[in-house]
Formats: sequence, C-alpha cells, structure tokens
Amino acid sequence: MIPIAPPLFFSAWRATFRAGMTRSRFLRDLVAGIVVGITSLPLSMAFAISAGMTPQSGIYTSIIGGFIAGFVGGSRYQISGPTAAFIVILLPIVHSMGVAGLLLATMLAGVFLFLMGLLRLGKLIDFVSFPVIAGFTFGIALSVIILQLRTLLGVTAPATIHIVDEVRMVYTHMSTLNWCDTMVGGFTLIALFTWRRFITIIPGTLVVLPLSALLAVIMARINPAWQPLTVENHFISIIDGVKVSGIPKGAPHFDFPWNLSDPTKLAFDFEHINLLVRAAVSIALLSSIETLITAVCADRLTGTRHNPDGELVSHGLANMVAPFFGGFATSGAIPRTAANIQSGGTSPLASAVHSISLLLVVLFLAKWLGYLPMAGMAGLLIFIAYYMSDLAKCWSIIRTSARAEGFTLLMCVVLTVWFDMVIAIGAGVVLTSILFMQKMSKLAVTENTLQAPDVGAQAVAPEIEPVKVPEGILYFKVQGALFFGAAQRTMGVIEPKPGAFGAVIDMREVPMIDSTGLTLLTTSIDGLTKAGLTVVLAGVQPEPKTVFDAAGFRETNPNVRFFLVLSEAFRVLLMTKDQHTNQRAAAHTSS
Repeated sequence: MIPIAPPLFFSAWRATFRAGMTRSRFLRDLVAGIVVGITSLPLSMAFAISAGMTPQSGIYTSIIGGFIAGFVGGSRYQISGPTAAFIVILLPIVHSMGVAGLLLATMLAGVFLFLMGLLRLGKLIDFVSFPVIAGFTFGIALSVIILQLRTLLGVTAPATIHIVDEVRMVYTHMSTLNWCDTMVGGFTLIALFTWRRFITIIPGTLVVLPLSALLAVIMARINPAWQPLTVENHFISIIDGVKVSGIPKGAPHFDFPWNLSDPTKLAFDFEHINLLVRAAVSIALLSSIETLITAVCADRLTGTRHNPDGELVSHGLANMVAPFFGGFATSGAIPRTAANIQSGGTSPLASAVHSISLLLVVLFLAKWLGYLPMAGMAGLLIFIAYYMSDLAKCWSIIRTSARAEGFTLLMCVVLTVWFDMVIAIGAGVVLTSILFMQKMSKLAVTENTLQAPDVGAQAVAPEIEPVKVPEGILYFKVQGALFFGAAQRTMGVIEPKPGAFGAVIDMREVPMIDSTGLTLLTTSIDGLTKAGLTVVLAGVQPEPKTVFDAAGFRETNPNVRFFLVLSEAFRVLLMTKDQHTNQRAAAHTSS
C-alpha cells in the first residue's frame, strides 16, 4: 500500500486542532506572539539596514512574509522573517540591481521554493551533512561581523560588494573613524554580552537598545557635533511628494516592485536576467536550508514533527507576496522560533500575533524607532552573528571528528567568506559524498577479504532471531550506516512511548557513523532520557565505537549503558526496574 503524502497547506493548523486548541493554549500563543513581536522588531530593522534596504522594509517582511509563512506552513512553532544569514547575499544584489532587483529576485525565489514543495523535495535537506551546514553557517556569521565593522566604528568609506574588499576598505579608511559611533556601538555590544551572561528571563535587546538610543541622545545634547548616526537622520523617504525622516508611519501598502526600478541598475536584457536568476537561486537555496534547519531545531525542542514540504510551499508563497508590500527574503528564524517556544507558543496563532504586533508598532510607534542608533544596530548584529556561528560546536567537530569532516567544515567557511554560500554548499556536498563513497568502499573491501583477526578487538556476540522484547522496554534496531543522508530518517523513529521504562538501541548492523549521525543519535537519546527511560546501546561495532570515544560520548552521556549482547541488556534493564520498584515499595512502607 502506497503511503498517503501529508498535505502541503495548513498542515500546522491541522496538527494544532488534532492536539486541541484550549483556552489556556490560546492565551499562551497570544502572549508568546506579543513577546516575539517585540523581540523581533529591532532584528527586522537591523537585518534590512545591513542588506542595503530601509528599516521599514525589514518590518514589512516580518509582517507580510512572517504571517503567510506561519499561517500556511507545516511547523506549529516556527516564526519567520528576515535573518542575518541573508545579509551576505542580499547586499551585492542591491548594489548591482537596486531595490527593484532584490524584490524581483525574491519573487522568483518564492516560485522556486513553491515548486520545491510541490515536488516534495523537503527531505533533501537530510543529504546535507552537519559539517557542511556548520561550516557555511560559521562563514555567514563571520561575513556578517565583517560587514558591520564600518557602521560599528562610524567609518566613512566607499561601498563594496565582496567581503575581502570590505576588510581592506575599512582598514584603509580608519582615519575617518567616528568615536561617537564607536562608543555607542561598543556600549551596545558589551551590554548585550553582559546581559546574556547574568539575565536570561528578559531579552537583552528590549533593554540595551533603548539605553543605546538614550546614550546617543545625551551625547547629541551635550554637543551637536557628537551626534551618532541614527535611523532618523540616516533614512529619508518620499511619501506622496513629502520628505519623511526615519520610518514612515502607516501600514505596508501594495505596489508593483518594478515601479521602484532604477533604469541604470535593472534592465530586462540577457545580462540582468542572468543576474536575477542567479540571485533568486541563492535566496531560494538559503531560505530552504535555514527554514528546514530551524523547523528541525523546533522539533527537537518540542518533541513534535514538522512537514518539510509544507514549509517550502508556505515560504514560497511568503516570498512571492511580500515584495508587493515592500518586503524581501523570508525564511525561518532560529532566534524568533526559540523565543516563541520559551514564551509558551504552541500553534501558528503565535506567528500571526507576532506579525500583528509589529503592524501595531509601525502604526503607533514609528516616530520613536527613529532614535535607534545605527552603531547600536550594528552591535546587535555582531552579537547575533557570534551566537549564530556556534563556535563551540564547530571546534568540537574539528577536534573530535574525522579529519575529513573537519576539513570539510573549514573549506565551507573559507568558500562562504571568499565566494558565496552556493559554491560552499555545492562543494561541501560533493566532497562529503566522495568521502562517504570512499569510506563505504573500504568497508566493502574489508568484508570481502580475509584478514587476521584483531586479538584486542571485542567481538559482537551473535543473537538468536527473532528478538523477544520484554514488556515495558522499547526496542529500536538500527540497520546500515548512520551518515548524513540516512541519519535523520533513521533516528526519526526513536522516540518515547507511554508505559515504557527502558529503551534498547540495537547497533549490531551499524558499520559506521559520522558527526551528523552522532548528533542525531545524541538528540534521540536525550529525548528518551528526558522522558525518564533508561537507555542502552547494544552491539556497538569498532568503527562507531571509535567515533564515540573521540567525541567523548560516554563522558557527556554517563547514564547511557553499553552491552555487547541484547539478552544481557534486557536482563539488566529488568533488574533495574525491579530495584526501583523495591525501593519505592520500601519507601512507601517506611512512611
């Protein structure tokens, strides 16, 4: 029987109604949406400014794109909008083709995403290995930090497109440094890191950025020549023939993107169409990767499952519609999604409230947003990029994984910074595929040649099939290599069930495991242990055992037990259950 594919539209709402929408959940979604809306306000503005757009275009992206992506999509928890990762690829598009070029590229990227969802290509993210994702993410974070240096320091220099040129340009124009901007940006950066270290209940952006704006106002009052650059004195818009400073008050309005065209930057000839298509492919690729990775992270935090194809379709629609209201590239956003989960959000209603909250801010508080200093926004982006880089995880891969995986990660970092993310991901996927085929060929040769047995190796004891699983114990048999292409699919079935007290993961037929497989296996084990189950790994072969030892798996997971034989694993789990039962009975009797 052929399995029925999940629906592409409104699958998150379907899952919400199946789980039940109670009054309590409704109120939690309402509160979470307001909190995330307030938190994402400065982020939306900062991302837009750094991409060469006006601050209100970032807010419009979160209002229109975020609403459509959340309402139609396949994740109950995901919050979408502009993200820091897009800055690196959007800024060159704006420089070469103007605002209209970026909006048209976004529309075309939306078409690509929509078609990817219709073709059910969401699962292809499983074939991008973790070192590749970590490498290009670190490269994007490093590029974002470099691009913010001129604004943070108040350096006046000609605009550049490439990251390497930006480093050279800022360095050669350090004589133009504005120490007022530097003070405001430095204060913002230090305050954000300090706030995160000591206070976690309230987001630092809600406190630090208003303080940065206050510092800028005080400096301007003391001496007008000291005034740092702000949103109000940097951005000028023409609305109905009237010049408006800062962020225009009012809701996003409908307009055709090509009406914003600059004839010197955008023309419909072969050269510009080629640039447009290439830009659209980059936007679609980054949006799909970031959206699906964010949805997977939300699943791990909540114990749920998203519909990847539904997410591609919804973000395709969001990117097709947002440009008609002044918005640009939209994708899932990890900081917003994490904030939504931490605030108690449980359904797409939180995403809708997030967008409505931003709309109300634009309608009633646009004037006050003009006081935000540009250097403070740059400090915020550098702060976000630092945590986006996940430096500790990247170092762990380089230090503990195979040399080939560490090299892949570093290669993706360099290619992302030096060229772009499309080249980095393409090269990373090709290299990891070649390395995987090489490793599998070595395993095949070992199976078909006679070699002297390793006296020091501990053999995996044979088992009598079929395996008889005692009541109350979950049994998961993993077969085949746990590599980047199969690990997500394999580990997806390992989850707790009511009435179970223990779980056995049979790894006798797992010849190899890479860093992606190890990461997903660890995540699955964490889900079992959080549910109160005792976890056992049985029959781990020498190759995976080497990976476990190099990564310090036993030290970081002390509660996970290892056995060579399944029957011994079952026996010990049953004994553990009996001991716990006797202890509870003795405690009850003594009381």
